[in-house]
Amino acid sequence: MTMPPAILIVLCVISCKTGMSVFCHGQRRAWISIPLSTPGTCWIGGISSVVEGTNVSGVIPRELYTSYSDLTVLVKAANQHGSATSTMAAFNTGDIKKPPTPEITHHCPQPLEIYWIVQCEDQGSSDQHCEVQYRPQDQQGWTQEEDILRSFLLLTPRPYTVYEFQVRCACEGPQALMSDWSSVYKAWSSESAPVKALDVWSDCGVTSELSQCALMWKEMPTWLAQGKVLGYVVTLSYSNGTVAVVNVPMSKPGGLCVCQEKRCRFTPSLWGVSSVDVSVYNSQGASKPAPLALPTSGLQVPELSFTVNQDILSLNVSWSLPPQPIENMHEYVVQYKQVGLPPTQGFDWIIVHQNHTSVILRGDFENHTAYNVSLFAVFINSSCLLASAISYSLHGLPPKVTEFKVQRISDSHVTLSWQHISLTQSKGLILCYQLVLNNVTVYNVSRDQNSLHLLGLTSGHHQVWIRAETKAGLGPSETINFSTENSHGFLKYLVPGIIAGMLLLIIIIVQMKTCAKVPDPSNSKLLQQMKLQFNSSLTAIFSPLESNPKISELEVVENPFWDANACPRKRSSPDGQTEGVVGEERTHIRTDEEAEKEEDADKGYSKIIDTDEEERDGGESGSLLEDDQTVSDYEKHFMPVVV
Repeated sequence: MTMPPAILIVLCVISCKTGMSVFCHGQRRAWISIPLSTPGTCWIGGISSVVEGTNVSGVIPRELYTSYSDLTVLVKAANQHGSATSTMAAFNTGDIKKPPTPEITHHCPQPLEIYWIVQCEDQGSSDQHCEVQYRPQDQQGWTQEEDILRSFLLLTPRPYTVYEFQVRCACEGPQALMSDWSSVYKAWSSESAPVKALDVWSDCGVTSELSQCALMWKEMPTWLAQGKVLGYVVTLSYSNGTVAVVNVPMSKPGGLCVCQEKRCRFTPSLWGVSSVDVSVYNSQGASKPAPLALPTSGLQVPELSFTVNQDILSLNVSWSLPPQPIENMHEYVVQYKQVGLPPTQGFDWIIVHQNHTSVILRGDFENHTAYNVSLFAVFINSSCLLASAISYSLHGLPPKVTEFKVQRISDSHVTLSWQHISLTQSKGLILCYQLVLNNVTVYNVSRDQNSLHLLGLTSGHHQVWIRAETKAGLGPSETINFSTENSHGFLKYLVPGIIAGMLLLIIIIVQMKTCAKVPDPSNSKLLQQMKLQFNSSLTAIFSPLESNPKISELEVVENPFWDANACPRKRSSPDGQTEGVVGEERTHIRTDEEAEKEEDADKGYSKIIDTDEEERDGGESGSLLEDDQTVSDYEKHFMPVVV
């Protein structure tokens, strides 16, 4: 059997475990506390009154005691095994006084020390003892310190951190009480140089070309920067041996650096660089330079099993360790990029230890949005892509398939094509395309294909509809209709085509046979004679001032036949005199004699004459002047004939 232990009365607060009765003598109210570790029932007793209390305290009503009166109190605790009674506690109620709340007035940042004042003189004492509690602003729990006098020195505070302080005090006396806690006082600790390097990475999109990469780094948290960040220093080493040091002050970035959402982008190009280092500095110093792992290609890397599973607020990424450790690899980097956004937007990364095989990416992911998640191996100054995958933070139903059409068609088969749904429009990862022929036959086509060849179709009308599928389900359908003919249907088009072609060929042959032959005008003897006459009289007819001679008169003769007697030609002698005149117009009836002359002239036009060849053969053109002036076929063909 366990009896309740002895009970201790502290001031006017009495404590026990199971229940409490208060025995008191007086007419006013007081608080009593007794610490007790075992269950039981407690009573607080006096000469004339009994009051039941709780397991930790009891209250003497104010009407049971008077001010500045002596009060004697005892506590009795009891349980099923027995009871125990405390010793008597005697005190004067006038000695119970609570001091005013202290006030924290100021602090010194280095070292961090706070100062306060409390009015104990009103309590009849100038001595005091206080308690202090403090915490960093970003934490919940308090740390307490006791037996403090008028100031408190915080040893080894976290640099450049906001601390919160509270103080309460008690004035010296036989029945001294603690005051209430003061209001929260905030103070900054002193700055220190950054102790950790920046987290540096690059966004190169889908290429590994440095000219397309954007240098990025994450803003250092305040507790790591250990002071107000004044700027960054970017050191660029180029392949030609030159080194450029760029200071990027935060007060005047000048377009060299753009910081948004706790990430900063270095705007100048990285074309031609061989290494890049970035450091951050405050008023007390700079951090260690952080090297950028430049992207490289062509390295032989092992194949890894890489999976990305979506959650409501995160992406769960996992991969398998390579069969053989990757030589000189320091760590992994997992990055994600929202598909369809410009560089450095919707982009983030996280560093993973080389022995780990999973990580949870948390961020402000948009629903039904595609993200390209990639895994990189990081070496001393370079990085290499190991694997990548497309994932969605939340899958939705895909939209309708567009540009669904017949690509090719024949009597028994057809080729259908459609346009791929882009990643920015699919609202989820496309698993496949489903096509249904005549509401009976179902075809599941890979998401990488955009066409389907249907064979063995029967003659007649057909209907096909298509829809895309994601993890959320099937999207709306798009329908197309077409018809096919039997294998002999082409004959009704072939026979008329052959007949039409034969008729066209016959018409062309008939036209070629009935077409009259037109003589060549260059073989006309008349024109050749006129050309010679014209050339021989150039020097006489035109003056030296006339560079472009013109024909001044043209006379039309209606006589359909030419002969030497009826129509003498105008000739010019070498001295420029006219040898003959043009005969007058005559109208007469054609006689048999003239017809015979026409036939004789026809015989003279028996072959094609090459005038250039005649000139090469020795100037036979001169004999044309002496030739018989018979009428050629050209004149007979083109000259007017009197009917």
